[in-house]
Amino acid sequence: MPSPITIIKNDELLYEATSIQNAARFLAEYLQISKYKLYDPIERGYVYNIPYYVEEDEYRFISLEEVAENRRKELEETNHKNARRIWLVPANPKEYDLERAFNSYDKINWKRSYNYENGDILFLYVSGNIQKVRYKVEVIEGLVRDNDTQNNKEFWEDEEKYEQSKEWTYTRIRLVDEVDIDDLSLSHLRQHGLKGNIQGSMKLHGELRDYIMTFFKHNLTEGYYPDEVSEDLAEGKSISVTVNAYERNPIARKLCIEYFGVQCQICELDFEKVYGKVGKDFIHVHHIIPLHEIQQDYIVDPQKDLIPVCPNCHAMLHRKENGKYLTIEQLRQRILSN
Repeated sequence: MPSPITIIKNDELLYEATSIQNAARFLAEYLQISKYKLYDPIERGYVYNIPYYVEEDEYRFISLEEVAENRRKELEETNHKNARRIWLVPANPKEYDLERAFNSYDKINWKRSYNYENGDILFLYVSGNIQKVRYKVEVIEGLVRDNDTQNNKEFWEDEEKYEQSKEWTYTRIRLVDEVDIDDLSLSHLRQHGLKGNIQGSMKLHGELRDYIMTFFKHNLTEGYYPDEVSEDLAEGKSISVTVNAYERNPIARKLCIEYFGVQCQICELDFEKVYGKVGKDFIHVHHIIPLHEIQQDYIVDPQKDLIPVCPNCHAMLHRKENGKYLTIEQLRQRILSN
């Protein structure tokens, strides 16, 4: 059954197509090029949100979420040429402190040394004294057009490289998972298909790709890092409470949950027990220390400073009563007394 595709040009609606064939025919006539050159960019566009550029114009293709997800699975299960690509990418800790960067942000800009596209997966191999694949990241913006490096300098170890980096083009990546195991060391990678050293980005295929992928089982940021905690009010209105950066920190969040588990530490709600499979591993994380008490050199302690809470309890902890925030224990006692 044909699936509709919406064509957006420079953030404005251009055309509502009834199918990918209809979209290709329309755009071919609009751009005066062969429709056969458009099927691939349209498909990759609606499946992976990859923009298509013609000179200075940006075209995006949007389909139903279910349609895009089903097609994504088909592409990747059959190793189709339009499936997202998987890369092994070196990272030099003597130049850039990737660990500190991911301890501070869930999304960072990365040098676009190759033609990375939205949806591509990068496995970052940390060289130097570490020599392991440590991070799995997803490209969320293949070419960053409004590069903002204001928070970037603090992570550079090499001043000269930092100055050079101001002239680079960038890809924006989000952290998906991180591991630190010897099975992903250089020697083990060589036992599973790697030839030589990792000196530049390389596409992963076959045994080496499958071997690396087996060790990354989590998705640390997708779906569990709200920018805001929504709070519905009795009058039908709603307000939002900003979630601070410490609560969004994917690595600290992972360590917190490994220690406490995914049950709300205030009301004891377990989403999987209540909602079934869809609730598995879902939980918010609350940062206990008030922001005004944090010093500049503060480093979050996942066991002492963070605590897993459900969205409702999280929203209550971010609200003030008589000018003060409720503590964990105060909110817990309030629930028990009702």
